[in-house]
Amino acid sequence: MLKWSVAGAALCVSWTVAAATAVTMDERYAFPDGGAANRARVEAQAEGAYWKGAKLAACRVEALSGIRRTADLFPEDGDFKGPLKATVSGDEWESASVQLFAFEDLKDVLVTPADLVSKEGNKLPAAEIDVKVVKVWYQQGTAWGSFFADGLRRIATPELLLHDDSLVVVDHVAHENYLRCDYGSSSAYRWVSFDATDVAHTHEGQVDLKWIHDAETLSPFALQKHAFKQLMFTIHAPKGLPAGLYRGAFAVTVGGRKAFDLPVEVRALGFDLPQPATFRDLNRRFFGAAYMGKLHFTVQDHPKMLKNIARHNMKNFLMNPFFTPGDVEHHCKMYQEAGCDTDYLFGALPYCGIRTSYPAQETDASYVNFLNIRNSISNTLDAIRAVLGKDAKAYSYGIDEGSAWTVRCERDTWKNVHRLGGNVCVATRYHPFLLFNLDLAILPRQPRQMRRFQADTLHEGNPDALVMWYADPHSGPENPDYTRRIYGWQTWRCNYDGFMQYILFRDNWNDFWVPNEGALRGLMLAYPAADDLLDTIEWEGLREGVDDVRYCTYLRQLVAEGRKSGDAETDYAARAAATWLSQVDCERSSLAYLRAETIARINKLRKLLGK
Repeated sequence: MLKWSVAGAALCVSWTVAAATAVTMDERYAFPDGGAANRARVEAQAEGAYWKGAKLAACRVEALSGIRRTADLFPEDGDFKGPLKATVSGDEWESASVQLFAFEDLKDVLVTPADLVSKEGNKLPAAEIDVKVVKVWYQQGTAWGSFFADGLRRIATPELLLHDDSLVVVDHVAHENYLRCDYGSSSAYRWVSFDATDVAHTHEGQVDLKWIHDAETLSPFALQKHAFKQLMFTIHAPKGLPAGLYRGAFAVTVGGRKAFDLPVEVRALGFDLPQPATFRDLNRRFFGAAYMGKLHFTVQDHPKMLKNIARHNMKNFLMNPFFTPGDVEHHCKMYQEAGCDTDYLFGALPYCGIRTSYPAQETDASYVNFLNIRNSISNTLDAIRAVLGKDAKAYSYGIDEGSAWTVRCERDTWKNVHRLGGNVCVATRYHPFLLFNLDLAILPRQPRQMRRFQADTLHEGNPDALVMWYADPHSGPENPDYTRRIYGWQTWRCNYDGFMQYILFRDNWNDFWVPNEGALRGLMLAYPAADDLLDTIEWEGLREGVDDVRYCTYLRQLVAEGRKSGDAETDYAARAAATWLSQVDCERSSLAYLRAETIARINKLRKLLGK
């Protein structure tokens, strides 16, 4: 049960406000046996463990597995004696994870990263290692596996990655979530798990993003007796990080006193990852992109959000149209500084979704609008070229999810865009003979081998056109293993040029109240805050999926080099790697196996090539 107290006195709090500066909260899980069974299993692991004799235990677990880790679930995959481990390449962010288990109620628990050093004396600085709590809160009954609504059940779901565990508090008896909001002179917790039946509250359901602030680094947190709590470590390997095994220890403290040192080993592979390329053509880019939600309107004011997006391998997104050279220069400078891409500007041209005759005629009811759109696109293209040069690729968006008849009626508007030197993109179903003049087709439903023919036939007719996907699933499923697979290997191997997912986030933190689309959950990959995005395990899964493509891209680059080496052994290793990449079952194989096997083949070819 969620307990509230102020200076030791009980407090009855309404759903809207509570003085957060004075309120302390104690989140309690209800264990049928008090957690005794899990305690016995953990204690059985104590002999020889680095945490033996401490008030809490730790075990390494797979960071982005498909296991829905909750407070009462014993980690069958856990290693209670070995160090925290990760394998990294240069220019990569990699996740690692431990679960803590408390033998008694503990306050002010903290894990502090330290420098990691290789035997050669090279250093991976502590500043490159971030630690966050994995917050378990309640989501709709289809959580973990679907984006459709099911308000009849509430599922305990590990999702949010927080520096400040108290930003969200959870009542595990009533299955309710509360979000701390900072109003300037005061703070309060808002109820963010009511549904449409709570009619008195629906008009106050939206949370203003400027109210939400996470801490900059990990804050002390509490552990409940006999409860597991997962921590996520994000390790950044800078470009050029020398190969080696980097070792060290992170201090785990309780109330400021050291409980034990958590041993850490990070294996650096000694090469930098390239940007991802497509499976169909090593010289064509693979895109991570998304529709942007409210960020679509405020991105220019949030450089931290842009950096977060780029850090998660999403270098492109569907943006608002530009209009003036000053507008282009301001936005593109910010995108470039954050690490986002300005070579492909999806949505930067004014909207071209208008139906006309073919060719357009003055008698068309939309003819004046047709001319206005043409002029507006021409002006915007001039503005973009004035800043980025004549080769900049800018896209105008058509009528969303239009029927075959609608696509026919857009033909002259799209032709206008092409006459001016622009490009056209739109979400559309597969209308094979009608999409010959579309430069980016965003097809519904996740890539599978049975749908690969759609991408292949569109590319056959127009090799320079891009084919991406969205929906089924929309963003929403929290399972990071599932997310990693569909955005990475599946998209890549099915010959798509990337994904344009709907949507990076909604504006609403409440998964149970989605007023505009009641059949769906609150579609979220990451959660917006005042000046940044709050990470989630599915957001990390997406990043890891694109990193899988980056590893595969590097392996294919080595394959191409090996085939030209003139050495029979190297040529055979290159052929074997190319065959494995094209034939391995990426829909069913363990993603950990796929990564490990990719690295093994990379290392073999690097050795044979004298790297």
